[in-house]
Amino acid sequence: MSNVIAVLVTGAIVIYGGLQFLLHHTQDAKEPPPAYTAIPYLGAMIGLSRKKAKFYVELRDKHDLPIYTIRLPGSRLYIVNSPSLIPAVQREFKALAFPPIAANGAKTVCGSSKTANDILDTNVNGEEGDWGYSMTFYKRIHAALAPGPALDAMNRVMAEKISGSMDRLEGEKTVQLLEFVKHEIAMASTDSVYGRKNPFKDPAIEERFWKFQPGILILLMNIFPSLLAKDSLEAREFMTRAFVRYFEQSGHLDGSELINTRFKHSTEHKVPVEDIARFEVGNTIGILTNTVPGSFWVVYHLFSNPVALAECREELSKVISDVPTTVDNGETTTLRTIDMSQVKVSCPILLSTLQEVLRVHTVGISTRMVMQDHVLDGKYLLKKGGTVMIPTPVHHTNTSTWGTDVHEFNHRRFLPKERRHNPVSFRGFGGGTTLCPGRHFASTEILTFAAMLILRFDVTPVGGNWVNLTTNKADMWEATPMPDSDIEVKITPRDQKGKFSKWRILVTDSDKAMPLAAEDTQ
Repeated sequence: MSNVIAVLVTGAIVIYGGLQFLLHHTQDAKEPPPAYTAIPYLGAMIGLSRKKAKFYVELRDKHDLPIYTIRLPGSRLYIVNSPSLIPAVQREFKALAFPPIAANGAKTVCGSSKTANDILDTNVNGEEGDWGYSMTFYKRIHAALAPGPALDAMNRVMAEKISGSMDRLEGEKTVQLLEFVKHEIAMASTDSVYGRKNPFKDPAIEERFWKFQPGILILLMNIFPSLLAKDSLEAREFMTRAFVRYFEQSGHLDGSELINTRFKHSTEHKVPVEDIARFEVGNTIGILTNTVPGSFWVVYHLFSNPVALAECREELSKVISDVPTTVDNGETTTLRTIDMSQVKVSCPILLSTLQEVLRVHTVGISTRMVMQDHVLDGKYLLKKGGTVMIPTPVHHTNTSTWGTDVHEFNHRRFLPKERRHNPVSFRGFGGGTTLCPGRHFASTEILTFAAMLILRFDVTPVGGNWVNLTTNKADMWEATPMPDSDIEVKITPRDQKGKFSKWRILVTDSDKAMPLAAEDTQ
C-alpha cells in the first residue's frame, strides 16, 4: 500500500511540475501576467465552474492587476480589470472582434443548417469590406431600436399591454412575484415585436421558452446537448415550428419594424425560412432574458425600500395629468394619464434606481476574439486565438469607482448631483460595438411596468418581510440573472382619486436617448 501511495504522490508531483513548466514556457513575457492558481490550468477551470463571475472578482482582489491572463487547456483568457483599458479594447473592434463569437453562438444555440451557417461565416469580421450577414446585422436593426418613430411604435404597443394587465388586477391578489413579472413582461415584449400573430399568444410557446433557457450554456459549449440539454432542444424545435408558421403566414408584416428588418435582412442574404425561424428563437433570448429579471429586481428593490418607493411615487405624481370624464354608466371618474416620454426625462430617481439595479445585478461579460497578435494600449501582447473579457461584476464592484458603499444598494447613486463615477465603468448594457441595441426599449418597458405598479398598487410579501434573494444558480451566459427562488406577495390596489379612476399610458414622440451608457452621453 505504501508503494502505491508513493507512486501516486510522485505522479502528482510530476504532473504538477509539468503543468508549471508548460505554463511558464508558453507564456510570453509581453503578455498580461498570468493569474496563478493552486493547480495550473485546472485550478482556473474549477474556480470558474464553482464561482462563475465571482471568480474574476476574487482574482482582481488577489492580484490587483490592470489586465491578466487566465490559462485554460488550449486557450487564453485576457481579463480586463482597469477601466482605462476598456476604451482601448472597444476601439480595436477588428483586431479584437465580436462578430465571430456571435456567429458561433448563433449556430450552436439556434441549431441552424449548414447553408445558414455558411452565410453567417461569410466575411464574418469584415476583412473583405463592410458586407455580409454578420457584419451588417447590427447596423440594419439599429434604426428600428434607436429613439424615433419605430421605437415609439413598439413602446406604444408595450404600454397598452402593460396598462391592460394592470387593469385586470382587480381586488387583492396573491401571486408569485417572479412568475407574475415573467408572464406580463413576456407578453408585453413579444406583442410589441411580433404583432397580432405573436407566437407567444400560445401559452405553450411561453412555457417552452422558459424550458429552452436552462440549456443554453450547454448549447453554447456544445457538450453532448442531446444528452445534457434534451429539454432545451425539444423546446427549441417546438418554438422553431411556431416561428416557421408565423413567417409563412406573413405574421411579421403586422409586426414591428424590428421584426420586418430582421426578416428582410435574412431574406436578402438568402437564409432559408426555417433558419430565419431558428434565428428568431435565438432573438427571443435578447428580448426576454434581461428585461424580465431587470423588471423583477426594480420592483423588488422599490417595494422593499420604503424611502425609494416614496421618492419615486412622489416624482411620478408630478407627471400625471388628471381629467374628469364620464364613463358608459354615467358615473363621473378621473382619467389619470402618464406620459412615459416625460417620465424618462423628469423622474431621475426612478431612472437612477434602474441603473443601480443593473449595477448590482448585472453579471454579463463582454467578450472579443483576438483575430491577430495585437499590442493593447502599447503595453500588452494579446495573442491570436485568445479571448478578451470585460467582466461586468469586476467593474461594478470597484471601490475606486463607486466608493466604499459599493456593495450596498443606493437608489440615488446615479443622480447627477451624487458622486460622479467613470461612465465607462457602468457596463449594464455592455459597450462599444456590442452595446445592447435594445437598451432603450427594454429600459422604457421596465420603467413603465415599475411606474404603473408602484402608482396603482401596494405589494407586500405574504411572509411579512422582504427576504434577501440570491442568484447563485445563474449560468455564466446570463447578463441579468433571475433570483434563485420566487417570493409570494399580495398585490393590493391603492385608493387614489376614488374607486372609479382610470389610467392611460402615453408614449409621445421622442428622439431623445436616455443616458443609459457612456455612448448615450457623447
